[in-house]
Amino acid sequence: MPKRRFEPPLLLLAVLGLMLYLGVTFASAYLDKTRLPKDDAEDLPVVTKQQAANAAMSFVRNRFAIGPGAQAHTLYQSYPVRNGYLLKEQLYDQYKKKYEGRFPLEYFEVEINDIEKGATYYVAVNYKTLAIFGFSMSRTATARSESVSSPDAGLLKTANTAIREMGYDPAEFALTGESGRAGNGSLIFRSKTERIGEAPLELHLKVSGSRVTAFEPVFTVPDAFMAWQEAQDRRSALMTRISIGISLVMTLAALILVVRRRRDIRYARGALLTFFFVAIYIVNNFNMIPAFRTMHGSGPSWPVALFYLWFTNIVVGLMALSTYLALSAGRRLWLDRGWNPWPVWRDSVFGGEVWKAAVRGYFICLFILGLQQTMFFIGTEVFGVWTVSDPADSVYNMTYPGLFPLMAWVASISEEAVYRLLGIALMLKLTRSRFLAVLLPSVIWAMSHTQYPIYPVYTRLVEVTVIGLIFGYVFLKYGLLTALFTHASMNSILMGLSIMFVGEPEQVAIGAAYLAAPLAIGRVLSLLHAGFNRRPPSFPPPNPSPDPNPHPGSGHLTPL
Repeated sequence: MPKRRFEPPLLLLAVLGLMLYLGVTFASAYLDKTRLPKDDAEDLPVVTKQQAANAAMSFVRNRFAIGPGAQAHTLYQSYPVRNGYLLKEQLYDQYKKKYEGRFPLEYFEVEINDIEKGATYYVAVNYKTLAIFGFSMSRTATARSESVSSPDAGLLKTANTAIREMGYDPAEFALTGESGRAGNGSLIFRSKTERIGEAPLELHLKVSGSRVTAFEPVFTVPDAFMAWQEAQDRRSALMTRISIGISLVMTLAALILVVRRRRDIRYARGALLTFFFVAIYIVNNFNMIPAFRTMHGSGPSWPVALFYLWFTNIVVGLMALSTYLALSAGRRLWLDRGWNPWPVWRDSVFGGEVWKAAVRGYFICLFILGLQQTMFFIGTEVFGVWTVSDPADSVYNMTYPGLFPLMAWVASISEEAVYRLLGIALMLKLTRSRFLAVLLPSVIWAMSHTQYPIYPVYTRLVEVTVIGLIFGYVFLKYGLLTALFTHASMNSILMGLSIMFVGEPEQVAIGAAYLAAPLAIGRVLSLLHAGFNRRPPSFPPPNPSPDPNPHPGSGHLTPL
């Protein structure tokens, strides 16, 4: 009987996934108690970064008389702690209606560097109205701040003048006498009437000499929430360290195997995938320089950004070494079991297999997206899951947002190599259990994803472990190429959608193109191979249903 070109079960899974994704998305839009911030058009910036920079420059010139050579850089920023408190306590919608216009949760921050005077200014600009609602100034050699333990009448007059200039009535605020919380030279005024939940509105001012050099409106969240979130972050950090530690042990095992079996390993295998991993990641790091600048102190952001850039590039080099060792050692371990985990370019079957992998991967990824959306929905409505935006990962803080979805291939190459190709093979040797061999690498992989701002952090561990089980099954049934395309397709769709949410026509078109990019890449590779490579296979083609344990009496892995 001739073999069907596409497998109906995968197509049905894809349709089911799409139905789940669209159905849950539609349902979430009509449930007020959902804790996920909306991605509606009303939450997107209305003004451009250049308009924000112009408004900030005009404000700083009027207040501080900066030099003509000052330069401005606009970044996207947010208040994740305040946002998290609102989501956890289900105050998000109330805040948006009452306070978002004056105290936005997301905004443009304009950094102005006046090299001539050695000063740096940060100006908070509402990215819908261009209103200035906060600012700060720092100098390389600043004057000593005034003591505020007992502020005199002149100091209070200076502060009250700034409060009035920023659009507030000083009579509605009271000096709290808690200036130590904001640092020496600072004054904290608390509103007598305005609060959201247990978070009162405060105005934090810093006085240097006879002028106010910093002004920030703050909703001070309760200490109980801060303690809870810090405990969550500690758990996340612990899980991340455990994941890194076990991954290093796996890499060391791969290095030992590569050295011991050096005569049996073809070192060119995996080199091309590793090269693509490094090239894309380094390009992305340079693309992320604006994001690195969001993690600044009071002075210029360039030194911090350059530190993060080169530190990240060093880490990328170590990750590339780990990926290459995982590809080399993992392939050897599976060949020892009588299974070739993926065909290479010189194999005659490569073109056909890569196209099948692209199609299968796309179908499976649609199912996973629907499942993931369902898990998010259940988490938000039943277990109180919520997430906040992170400026360090935002497409608004990228030099060229259209390059961002290329990172889909970075994650798919490294993670499928380490946690599926190598991880499952190593765990099979240790446990001799197919289920544990898939489960344990999935848990290790999931631990490394708990650092994302999704709370409570254990929910992310559960979600990614479930997805890891599916990836593990896909790898064992169809091989590394299908697992790689499944992972890349899923990330390409999610990252492409994030680009489309920017709303600009060019970005919408670029994001839409990425939705189908994995299929296009698979087809192009297939056609190129058919036209330029006709040599006989050097290895047997992958078994469509590989048995990871070829001993007599062993069965096939069942769907997880």
